[in-house]
Amino acid sequence: MKMPALFLLMFATLLLAGCAQRPSYDYTAFKESKPTSILVLPPLNHSPDVKAGASLQSQITLPLAESGYYVLPVAVTNETFRQNGVTEAADIHALPIKKLHEIYGADTALYLDIQNYGTSYLVVSSETVVTASARLVDLRTGKLLWEGKASASSAEPDSYTQIL
Repeated sequence: MKMPALFLLMFATLLLAGCAQRPSYDYTAFKESKPTSILVLPPLNHSPDVKAGASLQSQITLPLAESGYYVLPVAVTNETFRQNGVTEAADIHALPIKKLHEIYGADTALYLDIQNYGTSYLVVSSETVVTASARLVDLRTGKLLWEGKASASSAEPDSYTQIL
């Protein structure tokens, strides 16, 4: 497995499973919603790496599926958007929640926003950093169920991810 892919996997796992450091977060809406399926939308990419969005979107599905959720196949959902003339992540994020629910039938949608993605090369070392935020929205009600932000770095010796 490539090093950036490994960090993406660790980042995605901790981003979605994390928040242990944020005990004040209220999970009442999430528990009441009881979601079983997740539509992972293409991420908004604010980094200079053009592959960041596709990389994060594909890597984040595994920890979600392993947690017991049905994750709609990324290739199928992206192709459906493309065939309907919606190809930009910003346009997809702007679609009405009810329309997403009507088309895909998923309980929830995961909105991702990449702030930093890439490797910085120094004289004797390099550091790969991925920083993103996410929010999980109930497509049936429009309620925000969860949100968080995390950063993963290859330069952190013991803890690869920091929940922000």
